[in-house]
Amino acid sequence: MTATARFGTFDAERWWRPADLAVLPAAPGGGAADDMDELLAAACSPGDLLVTRRAPAREIRESLAACGIEFDHHAVPAPPGTPIERAVDAETLTGSPEIAPYAVLPDTVALAARLGRADRLPAAETVAEVNSKTWSNALVQSLGLPGAGVVVRSAAELAAAVGTRPSVVKDPYGVSGRATLEVATPGVLRAVTRTLAAQQARVELLVQPRYDRRTDFSAHLLVAPERWELLGVQVMHNRGYRHAGSEPAPDELLAELAAAEYDETLAAVAEALAAAGYRGPAGVDAMVLADGTLVPVLEINARQSLGLLSLLLDRRVRPHGLRCHLWRFDLKVPPGKGISNLFAALRQLRYRGGAVPGVVLVGGSGLAAPGGRIYCALMARPGESAAVRAGLLDAISAAGMETR
Repeated sequence: MTATARFGTFDAERWWRPADLAVLPAAPGGGAADDMDELLAAACSPGDLLVTRRAPAREIRESLAACGIEFDHHAVPAPPGTPIERAVDAETLTGSPEIAPYAVLPDTVALAARLGRADRLPAAETVAEVNSKTWSNALVQSLGLPGAGVVVRSAAELAAAVGTRPSVVKDPYGVSGRATLEVATPGVLRAVTRTLAAQQARVELLVQPRYDRRTDFSAHLLVAPERWELLGVQVMHNRGYRHAGSEPAPDELLAELAAAEYDETLAAVAEALAAAGYRGPAGVDAMVLADGTLVPVLEINARQSLGLLSLLLDRRVRPHGLRCHLWRFDLKVPPGKGISNLFAALRQLRYRGGAVPGVVLVGGSGLAAPGGRIYCALMARPGESAAVRAGLLDAISAAGMETR
């Protein structure tokens, strides 16, 4: 019998989003989300069952094993762009007393129902609601926190809310920079309002000021009906509005948050999530502005997240005096090259357990020409992650690949 079955759909917001909402102009999304489910291995313990669309590469499993991450695996070749939950045979999970999905979608609840365990998950409608930026913005307003935006429901309201100041316009179910648009000029605003008007669909958007950020961070909670737990705080690095990396919050930031009594805000967020009927992991995105102002709740992701997975990897190496820095790299890859070539180039820099720093390949099994994405955990002593990162970049070059 396996302990916990881990699986999930990484573009969860797509399946929570009402179909009648107008969409912002945005670059088309790729199929990278389908390949990200192997990252859930970071949460596995020996005996857990990891269910993914395809088997992680041998090099990924070997790399994870150095951290003590061992698991059973089952591949489910789900059609691209669909929730993996639709393709999972319930019998695959019957030997696992617990299920830990990346996010709770309608298809996740349906799968749990086939297992007779639907009562272990919150209702999909509830999860969709609390993941909406409209819901989190209303919570910010009700708590009287700084950083509240304006929800607009027409192109005219959008134009009025933006006015002449640089703003950020967000789809209520956008994720990782997709469907987040910076409106810095009247020309961009006119283009956006024209696009919305042409769709003749329901408009619901969140308008926030374009903040002058100093530090982006996320607090990770575990919410239960009668209690909640703060799992940790991670600093986030973004490329544009897309997640690029997560690493432990420095002591200076933690002291700053303690002085601001940030835990009281997190308690209020956890209580609101529980009152709405949600239970499970949640990430609270926040920031400190250049002038020192704390914006304590920017968005709420009521699901697992890359920051949480980075936090779990950090817990594995912290006893050895190391900290985990999880980074995403987009690579140009020549024909014939792949993850095995990078693994070979990392030979001297692989993490092999214990207190010696190194790199763990967490994701990137499908790396192939002309390019793809990898996730690497840099296990480094405090203050030395830049050196490990430099070694990784050298290895990428030695493997004949380039970052982009």
